[in-house]
Amino acid sequence: MKVRYVLAILILFTLIACVHGEKFTPESGTFAFREVEIFEINGINFTIPADYNITYENNTEMDFKHGKNKLNISVADNGTVEKVKKDMSKNITSGKTMLGSQKGYLVDKNGTYTFSYMKNDKLVVIKSENMPLMIGAMEGVK
Repeated sequence: MKVRYVLAILILFTLIACVHGEKFTPESGTFAFREVEIFEINGINFTIPADYNITYENNTEMDFKHGKNKLNISVADNGTVEKVKKDMSKNITSGKTMLGSQKGYLVDKNGTYTFSYMKNDKLVVIKSENMPLMIGAMEGVK
């Protein structure tokens, strides 16, 4: 019974921290033992290291930067993964894959990765040269 009580309190504190956008340090996952923040973009949560600065934001898109590492995340209400695939240029490496826990379409254009997938009936597109950063961002809050 105590375990359930403690677990319920931990979940409650996690939800409260996420709602307020407070920084926290996860003990597992891509950003284990690194201070992170949760950002909501068009109704979907993403985990971003706290030392990244927001360089652009609106309701459906955010850009983050830390040193040379950049990350762009967009969440569209309308769209399909196939449309993203068809819009890309022809001289790229691409394919359907699983990145982290998400199934989607990965494009590698000269070391810049673009991963698109559907979540909650929305098209999510993440772009960066840093694949572990992309995977960590998608871990979000489940």
